[in-house]
Amino acid sequence: MHYNDYNYGMPNFIEPMRSLQVPEPPACPGGTIYTIRPGDTMFRIANRYGIGLNDLIAANPQITNPNVIFEGQRICVPAIIDPTPPPPEEFCPEGIVYVVRRGDSMFTIARSFGVTLQRLIRANPQVADPNVLEVGQRICVPVPDVPLPEGIVRVNLTPQIEGVLGATAFVNIPEPTLWISTFGLPKPSEIDAKFTCYYAWVVDRDTDKYFGVRLKDTGVPGILAGYGTTTGTFRGYDEIIVTAEPKDAAKRPTGPVVLRGRIVT
Repeated sequence: MHYNDYNYGMPNFIEPMRSLQVPEPPACPGGTIYTIRPGDTMFRIANRYGIGLNDLIAANPQITNPNVIFEGQRICVPAIIDPTPPPPEEFCPEGIVYVVRRGDSMFTIARSFGVTLQRLIRANPQVADPNVLEVGQRICVPVPDVPLPEGIVRVNLTPQIEGVLGATAFVNIPEPTLWISTFGLPKPSEIDAKFTCYYAWVVDRDTDKYFGVRLKDTGVPGILAGYGTTTGTFRGYDEIIVTAEPKDAAKRPTGPVVLRGRIVT
């Protein structure tokens, strides 16, 4: 794995093989011809457009197995609909995006991130059946909504490279303290052989000041955490970044930025 810029300042469909002949839908009087998109299932299409699953299946006798549909395949939806994809919406703006791995369930994800199963299910209305997750599916993990004490700010960090999930940090502004948990970071050596650890930095870009803490293994696979406090104040600091670093006790970031979040007070 290689990253060039340091930059400080599976679903229920199959991609059709070329040799595969995907059958065309039958005549669709009173309905709409719809083209399958990534993530679609017959159940989700029926649910999205408010029609019965059995009605959708009956309108498409060319589909021999309703559990297997193909990206780009055209089907008959027995209703007048707008087949144009809806405009993209920001996914999980107040939480962490987690990508489902083999063996995951809603219960194990909720337990790993310290949220209740009920909150996790409510945060993911796109999951038709909470008992069935697909490898590669994106899940929104909500962060705690408990009111924060005065002077403490929550920061959600977003990935700056592929393969990273995210992070949540809490910053005490007047009593400068940082708490941070990261999710899904690769081994530093997977970015470059010279990197051995990760640091989280509270950054004041105007004055080029940094306060860093080393991230440590929590014992939970895929989760690293850090804590640190210093003197003075974090007033004026405007950003948190996570970087891969070549050695311990770094004084300022030198490696690539893998996570970034704005401090909004």
